[in-house]
Amino acid sequence: MDSYLLVVIGGAVLAGFVQGLSGFAFSLAALSIWTWGVDPQLAAPMAVWGSLVGQVAAMPLTWRGTQLKRLGPFVVGGLLGVPLGIFLLGILDPTGFKLGLGLFLLIYCPAMFFAPSPSGAGGGRARRAG
Repeated sequence: MDSYLLVVIGGAVLAGFVQGLSGFAFSLAALSIWTWGVDPQLAAPMAVWGSLVGQVAAMPLTWRGTQLKRLGPFVVGGLLGVPLGIFLLGILDPTGFKLGLGLFLLIYCPAMFFAPSPSGAGGGRARRAG
């Protein structure tokens, strides 16, 4: 099997697993693998598409608890962010993208690991034990 295909499939499998466990982070998990073999101009749309597919697949399970009023900021952010992202993809340096993503993951992952859980988070005694 071609190594390019292995990188794409491996990144998608890892990202799908992470999104299945956490409900988010498809793009971060996929891009951490895909940056090794896929150009950012292709990897970014693949990550967005994969994340969208995962969220749409989970929607029937979560729709009942969704409050439409709370979706507004996310829709506005998407409407503003997509044109900016498309512009940046055209001028993006692949090496700078890899460096930026690596630095982001290096800071974000430990920060989220050590961050206190939000108030009202469920899980009970077993979740707080660790």
